Amino acid sequence: MPENIVAFVDAPDPDNFAMLVALVKQNPQASIHVALTGRPVKFGASKDHANWEWDLQSSRMAQEASAARMKNFLRYFGIKGVSIYDGGIAPRTLVPHWIHFAEYYKFLDVDPLQAIRHSELEPQEELAKLMLAMEPGSCKVAVGGPLTGLHQLIVRCPDICSRIAEVHAMFATWGQVTLMQMDDKPRGAVQFNAACDPQASHAILLGLDCPIYLMPTEVTRVKAIGFQNAQALREALPDNAGTRALYHLYALWYDAAVKPRQAKNPDELIYIHDIVSAFSLKPELRKSIYKLTPTQITGVPHLPRESADWGKVFMKPTTEATNCFAATGLSEDGPALYLKALKEIFS
Repeated sequence: MPENIVAFVDAPDPDNFAMLVALVKQNPQASIHVALTGRPVKFGASKDHANWEWDLQSSRMAQEASAARMKNFLRYFGIKGVSIYDGGIAPRTLVPHWIHFAEYYKFLDVDPLQAIRHSELEPQEELAKLMLAMEPGSCKVAVGGPLTGLHQLIVRCPDICSRIAEVHAMFATWGQVTLMQMDDKPRGAVQFNAACDPQASHAILLGLDCPIYLMPTEVTRVKAIGFQNAQALREALPDNAGTRALYHLYALWYDAAVKPRQAKNPDELIYIHDIVSAFSLKPELRKSIYKLTPTQITGVPHLPRESADWGKVFMKPTTEATNCFAATGLSEDGPALYLKALKEIFS
């Protein structure tokens, strides 16, 4: 049976780019397709703008800018011809708009003419047709962001569900991670990807029958696999055109999103969160790096009256039959195996 992988990523976080490189490098025989979900943004926003004050035109342009950057980045690793499909715009964000646009959408790492050339997104309905043409149970899904794109595809055509063999997502939290919002308030059990689209989170986590593997924040925000700054990340990886491009993106990311919080929380490091979905998709890495447990999802708040809990996924270990499995931590050798796999991907 042909192996198919559909990756649902968001932007502009560089860990999504790293996830795509990992998927291609670790699955050379697979047909890989990408759906890019844009963040809701507002160009020229000030610190006074609320997160709900975003407009579709700005968000679409930022999404196209991210598509251009993504294609350009993959070319550094010799990866060409990857089609990037429209994964919609996530309805919510936890990151203020002025931070988003301040750095991430500047073409500091992309030639402007190349950016214009490669900024087009393939229509979402084309990805739906492509998935419908796959054999039942032949498609693995890797998610490195909100579940918006996957949800939109299923709403368009529920028959797509029969093509999905399993879902691997950097998603949810057990509520045991100390993480601060941009306004210095504790995030608690709210997880970013879940909070960006609570309705999609509910539909996917409680609506699909295929195996779902969740890699919560507890297994991505681990000091042993974090990096103090972009230079530390650069020193941990081989030196080539691809890793130099990765360093450039993480230097922007560090200055804008990590450094401002690092002085208040020394555990605030560079973590390549979304690459965990690619690692989870490979059984040998999933079993050797992570500790997983059968999991029962008891609730995913998504209704208006539940808005205070949007972004939370209520779950617990279970001994009963379930289609959901969530990681609880790294194995004893997990950090070393993670760093080894990271180095191999970028060699």
